[in-house]
Amino acid sequence: MSDEKRVLILQHIEENPPGRVGDILQENMIPYDNMCVGKDPLPDLSIYHALIILGGTQHVYDKDKYPYTAREEAYLHRAIRQEIPCLGLCLGGQLLANAFGATVMKLPKVHIGFIREHFTEAGKKDPLYKGLPGYQLAFQWHEDGFALPVGAVPIAVHEDGANQAFRYGRHVYGLQYHVEVTIEMLDTWLHDPSLQKEFVDMYGVDIYHQTEREIPHLYPIYHDHSRIMIENFLRICELL
Repeated sequence: MSDEKRVLILQHIEENPPGRVGDILQENMIPYDNMCVGKDPLPDLSIYHALIILGGTQHVYDKDKYPYTAREEAYLHRAIRQEIPCLGLCLGGQLLANAFGATVMKLPKVHIGFIREHFTEAGKKDPLYKGLPGYQLAFQWHEDGFALPVGAVPIAVHEDGANQAFRYGRHVYGLQYHVEVTIEMLDTWLHDPSLQKEFVDMYGVDIYHQTEREIPHLYPIYHDHSRIMIENFLRICELL
């Protein structure tokens, strides 16, 4: 590896950029490269000290439609064999789970909006969640979920019992939720005409308006919790 401590971010759709992850990396003067999966070639892993995999609208189980996800999962395998810390968010967490043989499936009920992530006993002791008040306020927008890879440790669960986060080995984390969303990204997700229609068509106007109403009082808490967790991951990577 190069002596320069550099981060690689894998992005899947234009509407889900690095957001707060990129902001916090810049604040701490940690250099990073942002690659668009399916468009940009996957770079040589040897120059990176951490890998962050973002969300997207793709479905891991639809390899015919998204063949590049199979190549991405093989790439993640190589990263983990090289002991590069990884953080997967939403689709990124599903890709990490599926890369190690765990099933990704459509959930009986869509998870969307702000949510309290409940930590397992292992999660309460995990350095990823150090400094959080016994839970994490996160944001979710997904219809798929993952089973746990063999050997993975569950560290957070949904109130309905669905897996929300796991640790694999020492420093590979798959999360089913978002911590990278900025207020500008959230405004786009809710108010871009095509995305607004998608939201209402899939989840209903009541849930849409509920999410809008929650932003003023829940986003500031989400903002603080996401900073704590992102910076914890960077400490795990020895980047802070």
